[in-house]
Amino acid sequence: MASTYPGFSTPTHIVTGLGARSTLAEHVRSLGGRRVALFGDRGLAQIGALEQFEEQLRSDEAIELVSTVYADVNPTVPAAEGYAAPLAWEGVDAIIAVGGGSTLSLAKAVALAIPNPDPLMTYAWGFGLAPRRPLPTIAIPTTAGSGAEVSSTFVLYGDDVVSSVAFTGPGYEPDVALLDGELLVDLPDAPMRDAALDAYSHAFEALWGKRATTFSTAAAFEALRLIRSLLPKALDDRDPTVLHPLLEASTLANIACGNAGLGLVHALTSASSIHVPHGRQNGILLPIVAEFNRPLLSDAARAEIDLIDDFYERIGAERRYPPEALPDDAVEAMVAAAAPSPLRLNNLRETSDEELRRLAIAALAPEGAAR
Repeated sequence: MASTYPGFSTPTHIVTGLGARSTLAEHVRSLGGRRVALFGDRGLAQIGALEQFEEQLRSDEAIELVSTVYADVNPTVPAAEGYAAPLAWEGVDAIIAVGGGSTLSLAKAVALAIPNPDPLMTYAWGFGLAPRRPLPTIAIPTTAGSGAEVSSTFVLYGDDVVSSVAFTGPGYEPDVALLDGELLVDLPDAPMRDAALDAYSHAFEALWGKRATTFSTAAAFEALRLIRSLLPKALDDRDPTVLHPLLEASTLANIACGNAGLGLVHALTSASSIHVPHGRQNGILLPIVAEFNRPLLSDAARAEIDLIDDFYERIGAERRYPPEALPDDAVEAMVAAAAPSPLRLNNLRETSDEELRRLAIAALAPEGAAR
């Protein structure tokens, strides 16, 4: 029976440091992996960044690399099921994921689907619905943003739903996360900024999540401090000694929100018909939702909100959705996705549907019109 009291846990074993990626084969062996599948995004494959991991695996006589999978930008339920079936037939017993949040989510979904062959949607929108634990998984993030490398939740998309589909449960998080800031050196400005805004929103949402504790709040404040101080430097100069603590900060932000829960920012950015990068959407909604939640927050949290404008100015963050990227029914799509979302219920300040609509409209209005 689930406890009615909030808790705090970090079950993923985090290995962190410049060069940490070189320990991949060692950790595959420690998890008992023999026949492995490597997931990486197509961008990494195009610049040859996956080859180092393939070579490391192939050079270890105890490991067989069965398949390398190039993940799509938006992972879907059908894609995860389509990859899982042949990999299960091949006897894959461990999954490795290298990339951003989308790649890690797809890999985590496949790791769950292989030992749980019922349709994936059977396990959606609940906690720990799969009867068997996922395959052992190692996550190697190449963006400082999603924190998927330590999250017990993953998100997929489907054509027949109005919002993204969430899966969460004990053991859904990767067993090992390898954090290595050197992997971020070639990341362009836009995805670096978008990813960091995702992490920034994770830390803020942890401050108004109903499951917040002293521990999650401490992690959130430290993540906010680090992201604010490091991201402008990282955008100016891809110094690995700056990129690495930025990566650690994004992981810490997910540890915070993974325990405290997410809120209205992520509820409103889950509409599947809006094709704007996830982190950018979160960055746009964050100041609006922060002001909405301000009356119920601590003085320290309000002080953090007061720093958002200057931080956004320094990094060139967008404040409103670009009109050309929106469907005609964007506001109603956002409300339809957010209204039934459990993330809405976890937000410290309750909302009516009309308040959800006003928040969405503010994110689409010309900058300055709703501030």
